[in-house]
Order: sequence, then structure tokens, then C-alpha cells
Amino acid sequence: MHAAALPMSPTQLIITIAVVLVLMALRTGRLSQARPLKTERLWIVPLIFAGVTALTFMQAPPTVHDVPWLIGTAIFGAIVGWYRGKMMRITVDPQTHNLSQAASPLALLFLLALFGLRYGLRYVLGEEAHAWGISVNLLADAPMVFAVAMFALTRVEMFIRAERLLAEARAAHATTPVTAEPGA
Repeated sequence: MHAAALPMSPTQLIITIAVVLVLMALRTGRLSQARPLKTERLWIVPLIFAGVTALTFMQAPPTVHDVPWLIGTAIFGAIVGWYRGKMMRITVDPQTHNLSQAASPLALLFLLALFGLRYGLRYVLGEEAHAWGISVNLLADAPMVFAVAMFALTRVEMFIRAERLLAEARAAHATTPVTAEPGA
């Protein structure tokens, strides 16, 4: 069984915010750098998260009353993931047809907003969960289900767009990079 979600002390909250801000600052420096995109490997991260979530569910299975909440969380995570995937810039090299990706600053701000929302909801729901009939397991499981759906749909969207761009580049024999800007 999961431990109850206890509210953070002001010191814990400040340390958590400081760590997140430092990590995001480090990430922002590399944000505009293009990295190779291997479409055949996009399934790895969602599979790891799904495996960890499945192991958690095996230890403390969700109740029948939690399932509708978890389905709703998965749907919301899938929607967020699709739009997060659309925020990634994907480029095809016209000569080699190698794919590369770069996250947009908007994608990073989006993740920061989700992080803030998660902690805000956890704080509010941690105090009121019992009164609302929400189990402690649900408070622990919902973010994991959200992450699995978000990472899966982010990668599905990126895969579809990357394959389309690659087909366009091969068909056009382009001499300039074919790029899908965020949201395209």
C-alpha cells in the first residue's frame, strides 16, 4: 500500500523548486541543440514507464473505484502528450535523410506548468482526498498513468510526423533541410 501524500514543509518545497529550476536551467542550455532522432527507439521510454507502473499496480492494484479516475488521467495524459510531441522540432537532412529533433522552449515551459499543477493538485488533494472519496493509491498511481500516456503519445506524434517528413524528403530529393516547426 502507498504511503499517504503528506504536504511538503516550506523547506522541502523550496528545495524541490530550487532543484527543478537548476535542472531546467541546465536543460534550457541544450534545448536548441538538435539531437539525432531514431524513430525505431521511440518506444523505449514509454515501455519503461509502463513497466514501472505495472509493477506498482501488481504491488497495490487499483480499486474498481479508482479505474475511472485512472482512465480519465490516461486520456488527459494522452492529450497533453500529443500536444507536447507537436512542440518538438523535427528536421530531415536532405543528403543523408537522417532525422534530428530539438525541443522548443515552449515544450519546457509546458512541462514546468505540468510540474506545478501536479504539486498543486497533490497538495490540495492530499488534504482532501478522504473527504472526496479518493484513495491514497490513486494519488500515487494517477501521476504514473499520466506519465505513461503522455510519453507514449508524445512519441507516437513524433513518429508519425518524422515518418511523414522523411517520406517527403525522399520524394522531393530536397536540397534544403525539411523541417517541421513546433505545431506543424
